[in-house]
Amino acid sequence: MVYQDTLQLSDHGKGSYEITDLVTDFISESKIRIGTCQLFIHSSSASLLIADIADETTKNETAEFMAQLAPSSDSVDHKINVGMDAIPNEMRYVLAQTSLSIPVSNNRPGIGIWQGIFLSERSSDAAERKLTITVTGEE
Repeated sequence: MVYQDTLQLSDHGKGSYEITDLVTDFISESKIRIGTCQLFIHSSSASLLIADIADETTKNETAEFMAQLAPSSDSVDHKINVGMDAIPNEMRYVLAQTSLSIPVSNNRPGIGIWQGIFLSERSSDAAERKLTITVTGEE
């Protein structure tokens, strides 16, 4: 069985936002007890990740780490020319994931007790995002 929908997520601006409950509810609606859940965000400036939910600072630390790996172009001191402005952001796209696959167990996301699913928005000019969720498996 396959259960799929594309959801509109409201604009929250730059940062990381937990979507575990949204995914859990979707899997529950699917009635699929065992299988796989595939998430896909329709944007190059947003990504999906699984992170620790035990500590609230994890979200911020993840965003700070990404900023250190590939700083946004407005914080780069030495620019070769205007055409090079977008390169650091493009490096982030290589590091980040626009899709994520997790197991479905007992009609729930098969993630660890201290894990959560997050949408990480890197653009301060973010708009509503489309998230396609596909659950495949057996009822």
